Amino acid sequence: MRNVRVTNIHENEAEWRSEQEAWNNRSEFFVELHEKQERTAQVTHFIDFLKKHDLLPAPGGRTLDVGCGVGDYSLGLAKLGYSATGIDLSNGMIEGARKIAEKEDLDLDLFVGPWSEATREELGWDRQFDLSYSFFCPVMFDMANVEALTKTSRNACLFVGFAGRQDTIVDALYEHFYGKKDDFKWQTNVDGVIATAKSVGQDVQVEYVDVPEVEYFTEAEALRYFTMRLHSENWGTEEAMKAEILPLLAPYRTEDGRIRNTSEDKIAWVSWRVK
Repeated sequence: MRNVRVTNIHENEAEWRSEQEAWNNRSEFFVELHEKQERTAQVTHFIDFLKKHDLLPAPGGRTLDVGCGVGDYSLGLAKLGYSATGIDLSNGMIEGARKIAEKEDLDLDLFVGPWSEATREELGWDRQFDLSYSFFCPVMFDMANVEALTKTSRNACLFVGFAGRQDTIVDALYEHFYGKKDDFKWQTNVDGVIATAKSVGQDVQVEYVDVPEVEYFTEAEALRYFTMRLHSENWGTEEAMKAEILPLLAPYRTEDGRIRNTSEDKIAWVSWRVK
C-alpha cells in the first residue's frame, strides 16, 4: 500500500462551511468521472501540454494542485513518479482523491482547506514546488490567490480555466430559475489572471482551446447533472429543483428518450515562470 496522507487546515473556521458542503455534494459525480474516457483524455492533454512547453519538472520533482478535486491531475503526475500534493476546500473531494489513490496504488499528499495567502504561509509553502497549477478552481479568479500560487513555486505555474461557456440546457434552465441570463464575465476574469501572472511572474504564455461537445444523458443522469450545475442554497431543495427541471427537458428529448445537450467551452491555458 502506498502512502496517502490527508491534513486538515483551519478545521474550526465556519465561514466557508456552506461552500464546502456544496462541493461535497458534487464529489461523488467527480469520483465517477475520474475513470471515464473524457477525463483520462484531459489528463493526457495536461501532461502533453507540460512537455510541449517545457513545464514538466525533472524526475522526482514536487508538484502542487490548488483546487485538486478528486486528484485527477495530481494522480496523473504521481503515475510519472512525481511527488504530488493537492489541496481542496472540500473534504468530500479529498476523500475521493484518497480512495482513488489507494485503489491505483499511488502516493499523494492531500490537504483540506481554503486556498489563500494565509493558508500558504501557515503551510510554509514558499518556493517548495517545481510546478504549481490549478484547474477550473473558482477561487483562482481572486488575484491574491494567483499571487499565493506563484509564491509556492520555484519554477513554473499553470492556470487552466474557462474563458467562456455556452451550454444549451444550462443556459435555458439558468434563465428559468433565476430570471436572467448568466452574465458571468469569464474572459474578464481570465484577463485578470493574465495581468497578475505578468506582474508576479515572467515568460507568460496564453493559449485558448475551444471545446465543442454533444452529450446524451438518461433522464436520471440529466436531472442529477443539471441540478448539480444550477442548484444554490438560495433556491430550495435539490429534489424540488429536479422536479421542476423534469418537464423542462422535453424539448431536448430524442426518440429513444435520452436528453441531448450541446455545449462549447473556451478554455484558457496560462503558464508562467517565477521571477
